Amino acid sequence: MGLDMYLEGELSPMGPPPGPQQDGFPVVKTVLELGYWRKHPNLHGYIVQTFAEGVDECQSIFLGKEDCQKIAKAILEDELPTTSGFFFGDSEWHDGFKEAHAKIFSDAVKWLDDGKVPDSSALRSVFYRASW
Repeated sequence: MGLDMYLEGELSPMGPPPGPQQDGFPVVKTVLELGYWRKHPNLHGYIVQTFAEGVDECQSIFLGKEDCQKIAKAILEDELPTTSGFFFGDSEWHDGFKEAHAKIFSDAVKWLDDGKVPDSSALRSVFYRASW
């Protein structure tokens, strides 16, 4: 048990029906794992406070391009608030991985930009969610 954190990219097919199918059913979306963290409560607290008005109910939190850029900057500039919670652990061990963690959000921005190609056949969205 503990804080598991996911950054997910969703591809939602666009276009006329029937569109792509899997096992005879329409594909509504494809989910990609853009990032994963275990017990990084300070990052979790920053995202919940900044983009979910402090509501922490393991809900999916939509993150736009500018949001991902803001998170990457906050990681690199040590602007993540100290956050605690039941089974959250601590964020100290993550200090050595700041660049790698910020890169995940920068890569998410690039991934979102790739969806702006005129002939793109899927809408791209990024969501953060956590569970414990």
